[in-house]
Amino acid sequence: MKSLLNCLAALLFCLISVNHACAQNDWTGRWQTHWSEGGGQITLEQQGDQVAGNYPLYGVRLEATADGRSLSGKWSEGDEPAAARGEFIITRSQDGRTFVGRFSTRGWWTGERIGQSETLAAISLRSPRDAFVGFIVACNRAQAGLEDAWGIAADAVEFAPAAEPPTDSTDNPLSQSQRLLRVAELFALIDLTTIRAWDIPNTLATDSYVLRLTQSGSDASLELTLHKNAQGDWRIVEPTAQQLADAEKSLRARDNGKVRTGNDYARLQNPRATMRAFLEGMTHWNEDNGALARSTMDLSVFSEIIRQTDSELSALFVRHALDNIGLIGLQSISDDGADHTPYVHFVDGVGSIVIAPASSAADAPWQFTADTVINAPLLYRASTGLPNPEFTPPGSVAETAYFKLRGLFVDYAPYLLWGAGHAEAWQIILALSALGLSIILARFVSGLVCRLLSRVDPGDERTKDQPRWFRFALTMLLAVSVMAQIPQVLGIPANLRQHTIPVIGSVLCIAGVFVAWRMLSLLGVFLAGRAARTAARTDDILLTFTIAVLRLGIVLAGFLAIATVLSISATNILAGLGIGGLAFAFASRETLSNVFGAGILITDRPFRSGDWIETGDVEGSVEEVGIRSTRVRTVADSVVVVPNGKLADSTINNLGTRRHRLLNLTVFVTEGGTPERLQSFIEAVRTRIESDPAFAREEAKVGVIGLSATAIEIQLSAYMNLPSDRAESDTRHALLTDLMRAAELSGLTLGKGMQRGIY
Repeated sequence: MKSLLNCLAALLFCLISVNHACAQNDWTGRWQTHWSEGGGQITLEQQGDQVAGNYPLYGVRLEATADGRSLSGKWSEGDEPAAARGEFIITRSQDGRTFVGRFSTRGWWTGERIGQSETLAAISLRSPRDAFVGFIVACNRAQAGLEDAWGIAADAVEFAPAAEPPTDSTDNPLSQSQRLLRVAELFALIDLTTIRAWDIPNTLATDSYVLRLTQSGSDASLELTLHKNAQGDWRIVEPTAQQLADAEKSLRARDNGKVRTGNDYARLQNPRATMRAFLEGMTHWNEDNGALARSTMDLSVFSEIIRQTDSELSALFVRHALDNIGLIGLQSISDDGADHTPYVHFVDGVGSIVIAPASSAADAPWQFTADTVINAPLLYRASTGLPNPEFTPPGSVAETAYFKLRGLFVDYAPYLLWGAGHAEAWQIILALSALGLSIILARFVSGLVCRLLSRVDPGDERTKDQPRWFRFALTMLLAVSVMAQIPQVLGIPANLRQHTIPVIGSVLCIAGVFVAWRMLSLLGVFLAGRAARTAARTDDILLTFTIAVLRLGIVLAGFLAIATVLSISATNILAGLGIGGLAFAFASRETLSNVFGAGILITDRPFRSGDWIETGDVEGSVEEVGIRSTRVRTVADSVVVVPNGKLADSTINNLGTRRHRLLNLTVFVTEGGTPERLQSFIEAVRTRIESDPAFAREEAKVGVIGLSATAIEIQLSAYMNLPSDRAESDTRHALLTDLMRAAELSGLTLGKGMQRGIY
């Protein structure tokens, strides 16, 4: 069997190695690439060690040779002798998902493997409006990261020839790189204006049209000419360099000549910047856990406990609603932050999508309003009734479980889409079904857990059966844990949960406290059994004290958890604890003294559980040391509760730590006390003590200590090595009866008044 397993393991290792090696040597696929001047998608196909590819955006061909994870070869922009060309070398990562390398003339080059990319439709050039709108939409796609869209936008531009023609020709056509660079420069100026696409005529009798784009918040404008060629295609005529420079100076005057940086939109200083930040944040949600997208929304409507989950859900609703509504381009939204008039993007009977300043401050960020955020589910449902838009906002968003589920109901059970407030019928049905299944599963699991816990210490009645309250609390805890992700999956809106979460959360916290309390008790029983088998003197006391501290911690943790569920600020709690703590400490000096006293008892280790102690007027066996007091069981079988503070300050005589038990006995001889008989009696007593292993022979002392008018006094002093009071009583009884026999054999009469002392 062992040989068979080794063979199987070796075979599996070989298969994995072969698969890994194949994956590393395969360059076939689509790659999104980047370099210092831009980026774009390439398609590679590998045959053996030869790799061929193309760059559709730039019309570049690639021919290379693969060597392991390295790929080296040449690139060219065409077959003409004057075409740009060069060499490159790139190296793929271990996981095969990315590569890094260099162009011979363009510096660094990086890329990552992608799946099916967004299909880019060609721009319709049949009217001035189609040409301009198509240009704007493509440029917004490119700005959002789809670099190939620059090439689509370039088809809508009529470019001027290059500034310096070659010596052998008066015509100098632009390279593709130059065309794309000029498109980006032109779009950067258009981005400083606000467009109204539907003011552009759709049909014209003339062959040219002058479009005047104005800037929000100023009188500056940008004039563009659209021209129809012989084929009937309309294109934007590229302005001259001087016209571009004059327009840029005029348009940037509103911002005092300041040039916007790449991430300037993240400051949310106007409605357009907020919309772009939201769209960018949704596209790259996983990169920052949604931080950018959340910053664009007023989340004050959510309690702190559900803010993280429900803000994501609302963001998804808003994003999909924007897709349903459509957007020609971000430039159709005002970029004037000085005008604090809210921007209204969509209006319906259930609510509106509005972006407004967060406050009256001059630099206040613009955000989607609280009403927009809380009504996002209703706005999404309302937008689904719109016809499909021709153009959608740039960027993309992953389709989560909720939208997939809803799509299934749209296709197969549309009768369950009727609204029940902020939720739909199918959401309520699935939520109730999931709740029932969660309770059934939780009851089954809690039963198994209780049976397992009963085996912690089968001989202890305290662990044999779990109480009903523990079963109920554990079932509730497990059921809610299973249900935790269901609202997110089903898209249950915050309106339905913001009132139930505090109640359910508080009950859940209380159930958690009960479960933790019981588990800690069972742990204490288990550890107590272990401690009973050790010789350490403080195991029992330390365990009892630790369990008490942990129980206090459980209660405090439950209190803080309930405060969190009720959205009570942690800052307020800490401030309250700081102020209230001083008052509590002053009012509870004795209690705190007892708590610190328990710590002193643990540190100094004056006794252990079961020791017989004497302190003040209390004498008995130690049963338990708690946070506030110590319980001592007296010889009368009563329990005395001694405050730890008082016990720590008092003198403690621990009789349980004695190495020997002292027997101190005085015998009175009243008759027959001759020297010979006394000596015989003393020798007999010594022999008896030395022959008994319960006594320490070297410490035994027997002799006459005094003479009186009525008796001769003989002193007996010895130490006993005995573990318990019962053993001491039995040993003393046997010794005294033997002393009586020895006195009788020696002819001595023992009189009244015999005294003894045990220490």
